[in-house]
Amino acid sequence: MVAAAVLPARAQTFNLSSATTTLSTVNRLPPIWIKYTWKCRHASGAGCSSAELANPWFKQVFITSSGFVEAERDDFWTEFDRIIGFMTGNGAGNSWSAQQRERLLFVGYFVPGGALGAADAAFGGKVAAHPIRGFATSLSQTAVYDKIAQIRAAEISNLRPFTAGVLFNSFQTPVTANAAPPSFVQRAFGVAKFTRQDLNERGTYITTHELAHAGLNFLDEYVEKGFADLNIRQLDAITPLALFDWSWGGFVHAISDLLGVYDYNVSEILAANGNDNVTLTRWPATVYTPGYGVEDYVYEGGMFFGRGTWHTAGDNLMNSNYVVRGPGDGQALSHSGSQQRVINTAFGGGAGRPNDRLRNAGPKSGWPAVFGSSTHVMLYDGDKNHHFQPTQSYTVQVGWYERNWHTCWAVFVPYPCYDDIWRTAQTNVAPTARALDLKMSSLYGLANLTQGAMCAAGISEVPKPDGSGSFRLCDQDLNSVADNFLPTVKFSVPYQDVEVPASQWLTTYWWRFSTYNGVVNSGWTGWSSFYRSL
Repeated sequence: MVAAAVLPARAQTFNLSSATTTLSTVNRLPPIWIKYTWKCRHASGAGCSSAELANPWFKQVFITSSGFVEAERDDFWTEFDRIIGFMTGNGAGNSWSAQQRERLLFVGYFVPGGALGAADAAFGGKVAAHPIRGFATSLSQTAVYDKIAQIRAAEISNLRPFTAGVLFNSFQTPVTANAAPPSFVQRAFGVAKFTRQDLNERGTYITTHELAHAGLNFLDEYVEKGFADLNIRQLDAITPLALFDWSWGGFVHAISDLLGVYDYNVSEILAANGNDNVTLTRWPATVYTPGYGVEDYVYEGGMFFGRGTWHTAGDNLMNSNYVVRGPGDGQALSHSGSQQRVINTAFGGGAGRPNDRLRNAGPKSGWPAVFGSSTHVMLYDGDKNHHFQPTQSYTVQVGWYERNWHTCWAVFVPYPCYDDIWRTAQTNVAPTARALDLKMSSLYGLANLTQGAMCAAGISEVPKPDGSGSFRLCDQDLNSVADNFLPTVKFSVPYQDVEVPASQWLTTYWWRFSTYNGVVNSGWTGWSSFYRSL
């Protein structure tokens, strides 16, 4: 097999193999018998230079294959060209890939193997039963990431995908395409999956939509059929069980949440953890930052659930026409205001808004701060793990009334008295990584609901509890799997523990915090109190 990367006409050479043999490509195309392993293309169809691949101004869309045998190599390249046309042509409307077509480099890489479902299918690709959508694409995401790392090390040193997709060699229908947002899988990019039949039936929508999940970290804004009245807050009932991991720290966190001392929520971990286009409240900004207005996420529904999640108005790429709650709550090859802000940030840099989705998460007002450490507070920051503008530092301020004793007089009689003097102290801390192992065997009756929510969000692969590999979550019927074999799902969580100065006993302390995302200092949260007991 001979491998080659297609370079533009202005390039001097192209490699036919790992050997040093080269041919001049000035003013002529390569011979038609070359069997390409990888290609790089602009939206125009022109080839990419090595310098362009190395230039961070360009964003790379990586497309590879599963279920294609060697004899179908040319079929893959035909589909690769179609994908480029779908995403950047006149039919792409005002979608992100059409807006940014000049910034995109499409890198295709052919991986031969067995047919889908065979033991030697590339990345273990298959069309599998899905818990809520009948059938869906399934593969080992870890295998995809490993292959990309191998390609970078051995063939394309400047490969750095902004988003990645795997094309399945299947014409079965209906099969649901899906993708994992990068913040959920804790990677620089997610992996989207779609079939050749998807390209035939809705090529522009499926490619731009799924690759937006995997690159722009968007969540779906539509509601799954049959779940219009399901509320994501139902999952919060199992938060103490999720926190309890049989360690002392897990016990403290679980009891603290159960008693309401510290406020953790599974709904926040799933749907308000670094994503802009879906929130858990209609008015997600909880603090006022000068120069920035308040956004109204007017329509309820998204990320699988019909209730408890919210999105802004504007017919867009991540919505559907199944549940429409008003004008601008449908599907279009366009973007809502919140989505467009993310696109501008992703391609322009900086931060589009303050990280202002904040809450003092504990200890609750008046509670003696004795659980764990008497000087710890917990912050909730919905943008701590933001994919494009994560919080870089916190400023936490503590205030208290200090008694200044002095002598007072009642006519000629002295007596002790004091004045309450307001004192403050503050500390600056950097965010620290914190994760939660959500063991699904602890969720009992809500395991199926949690599985459905994660599969709908593209979280299809999780580690096995014994560390022996990965568990294809969306391929499994949880009703038939014993509890002790259910997987553990590890999430980065939007909470931060901070040690604050609070050394006076029998004193009520007040605290608040603000964030800095590299561009904007947010406003302060309101003051909350805790009591420093003996």
